[in-house]
Amino acid sequence: MRHYLKTIIITVVAAYIAYKFVPTIELGTDPRNLLIVFGGLWVIFQLINPIFSLVLLPINILTFGLVSFILNIAFIFALLNFLPGFLIGAYFFPGADVYGIVFPPIDFNQVATVILVAAIITISQKILHLIFE
Repeated sequence: MRHYLKTIIITVVAAYIAYKFVPTIELGTDPRNLLIVFGGLWVIFQLINPIFSLVLLPINILTFGLVSFILNIAFIFALLNFLPGFLIGAYFFPGADVYGIVFPPIDFNQVATVILVAAIITISQKILHLIFE
């Protein structure tokens, strides 16, 4: 039970981080959409992703985890198609200057934004799992 609670919290925090970094993620006006989106993410990352990861394990080892990232992108696209009110639009990153490191402005289309969201969720989940396990 404790494991499931920890994974729910990690999934919600990772999705919240992606939501804060990419402002074009829309969850709809209904408060139930939050539960549906976070619950859908949790179900995908807890139940469906391990099955696909096990089946594709040899390919995942050969590609150093790239297949796992591609699976996460596919699962985000599946959530976009099946969950009502969950939308990810195109995103314009205006650029940033962080301690002298300049990040240029980038214009992401919708597919690139979904890939960015999947990358943010994947990386933040991995980091949070390392911290809390």
